Amino acid sequence: MKIYIRIIPIVLSALFFSTSCTKDFEEINTPRDLLLEDKVDVNLMLTRVMTYAIIRDGESGFGTIGNYSGMSVSGANRPFQEGESSGLWNDTYDNYGRNLADIIDICERRDLEDGEQSRTNKIAIARILKAWAFSRCTDVYGDIPYFESNLPIEDAVFKPKYDDQKSIYEDLFKELREAANQLDPDKESFDEADIMYEGDVVKWRKFANSLRLRLALRLRYVDEGMASENMSDLSLDDVITEREDDAVVYTITDYPEHTNPEYVDLVSRGFIVVKNAMAKTFLDILANNDDPRTKVFADTAKAEWPGDPDYPQYDYFGYRGLPLLGMSPPEYGYPYADESVSRWSDLLWVPNIERALFKASETYFALSEAALFGIKGSPEDAQGYYEKGLELAMEHTLEFYQRSEPQLADVIQLFDPEATSNEIAQRIAGKKITQEEIDAFLAESPVVELSGTSEEKLEQIINQKMIALFPQEQEAWSEYRRTGYPRILVGPDNDHLMGQIPRRFPYPTNEQNINGEQYQIALQNIGGQDNRLVRIWWDANPEPIKEHPEEVQWMAKPYR
Repeated sequence: MKIYIRIIPIVLSALFFSTSCTKDFEEINTPRDLLLEDKVDVNLMLTRVMTYAIIRDGESGFGTIGNYSGMSVSGANRPFQEGESSGLWNDTYDNYGRNLADIIDICERRDLEDGEQSRTNKIAIARILKAWAFSRCTDVYGDIPYFESNLPIEDAVFKPKYDDQKSIYEDLFKELREAANQLDPDKESFDEADIMYEGDVVKWRKFANSLRLRLALRLRYVDEGMASENMSDLSLDDVITEREDDAVVYTITDYPEHTNPEYVDLVSRGFIVVKNAMAKTFLDILANNDDPRTKVFADTAKAEWPGDPDYPQYDYFGYRGLPLLGMSPPEYGYPYADESVSRWSDLLWVPNIERALFKASETYFALSEAALFGIKGSPEDAQGYYEKGLELAMEHTLEFYQRSEPQLADVIQLFDPEATSNEIAQRIAGKKITQEEIDAFLAESPVVELSGTSEEKLEQIINQKMIALFPQEQEAWSEYRRTGYPRILVGPDNDHLMGQIPRRFPYPTNEQNINGEQYQIALQNIGGQDNRLVRIWWDANPEPIKEHPEEVQWMAKPYR
């Protein structure tokens, strides 16, 4: 087997003809541009996958997908445009899936050659990450090549079939169970090469089980029995329940590729970087409940003309979010122009920042929903789990602020080179969140108590879960597609989807060219239309759209 890492240009054909008849034929004709398997360091391969998947390509919360859960509003926005979005597909098959499959195959071969099972932890960790990567891919595209993808070169299928999402999920559950059981604290692991857990197999087991919980809950509307079966054996001891076990990577500043990409962009472009506007849904959940996290995530609107006699109703905008507007008539954009909406906080641009795959708060919000509907536990358990999820989400925000605050002056100076030291100090002070504020909120806020019907309680759970997930915009989009929450205020749209939230992404156009026969079969299996409104297998909620109680504002002319 050969690992395909090019290291030098291909030898010129003239050189081949001038030397092909020598006694050194075999040596001369051995490719020099491929790295042979026996030279491969699987530790470096794992580090590369994690760096790319979690830091370089990780979710900032500001991408287009963030539109579809009310988490964020991306810049240069056309959220309802039809068309190709192949980034995750290409990353999964060409990068993460390929390298993780090679790690598994190489370790299995070396164990076989050595006649021992010393690399089982490395195999298990790669299996867990591979399951994570492919779960994200199928959750975006639906049916995808899975069983015949990323095989060893001698078994490669060059035109792999598309597998239905149900069978993919069944195998993901199997992989996560087996990999969790395969982990052995008495055997070697990846250690420092593992930039998330440093090879700690106990934490990897909890991550595998927590992923299983996430994916099982995904199935509640399509197959409640399958959902229950795949979480029924999990106890709190088996999953991530504390911040110290969170599946997270912290960016560092030794190389730009290891640093928060938002900070790298800010350093590169300086004060011309314009921070994204805050989404109305995200900000309303916080600000409307006097949540102390509001100031950590959001700035108040910067409009410099409060008191304008032509607009007395807008004396002060405060914390104000932007609805989801695509190609709306300009009159629907005027009320939100001229810096009259909030933007994301400077804290999101610090160089050393957390990138998460799974946090303890998600465990408890998932268990709260599962209990509420009797999938795991009973409805009486839902409140306790919900409160714990909220407490952990608050704890996470406090720690985020404490880690980021020492880095904030540099970021503010990059955004505003003219800011004085006093102004910088005031802006930093305005972001401060304390444990006392958190304790008071948890003790007094009505949002802490689940109330109303089961559906109303579910809305509370998902609203808080979306805030806790930030910046994991794809996970938030999956929650929205699954439950219909949070409610998103959408403006009138004249783009391809006419204001309808996408349910999936179309397959890459290149698939029609290189795997056309299998693509056509897959196309028929999803109803003959490869577009963003096709619902994938688990997207089976009979009432997926929950209307927002407000209307998008309208003005005949701009403020100024």
